[in-house]
Amino acid sequence: MLVRRRDDLLTTPRPEFLATRDELEILARIEHIEEQLANASTPYEGALVLRMQRLKGLLTWTLETEYHERLTEFDQNLRTLDEAMVTAQTEYDEFVRSRQAATHSFQNYETPISRLRGRVSEAIQKVDLLMKRQGRQLEIVAIDELMARRGRLENYRDKARFALADSYDRATQAQARSEVQ
Repeated sequence: MLVRRRDDLLTTPRPEFLATRDELEILARIEHIEEQLANASTPYEGALVLRMQRLKGLLTWTLETEYHERLTEFDQNLRTLDEAMVTAQTEYDEFVRSRQAATHSFQNYETPISRLRGRVSEAIQKVDLLMKRQGRQLEIVAIDELMARRGRLENYRDKARFALADSYDRATQAQARSEVQ
């Protein structure tokens, strides 16, 4: 469409087609003011109409005199756009090929993945069973160790009682000897 418009502009010059957005807004505003002035009757109507014609003439003269530069710039921008479109299309085609390749490369993984999921599930069950067994073993070892400690503590308690009784006996004998003397 843009190439066709460029070719049309080469054969039939239309400066308003190459106007900037600001210039188009100004032109629309001038035409709107001209319409209002046509329907109004004021003492300054003639001067205002003349001013609007000057402004419109200035804008038209700018568009006419800069037409060839703007057309050249439009053509250069169009060529740059063509290059960018070719690059974008190439990148898009490469993306589509990569996506298709990735999709095809993952097709045969479903069976091994489901097999591995089954093995992982079995391994988790086995680990849970081993953890229960290991917990029971730790419990037995802890109970045995506590029983051994209890036995040692009872032995120490008995020794302490005998040592206390022995001390008490010695103290009593020493007191009895001191009373006798």
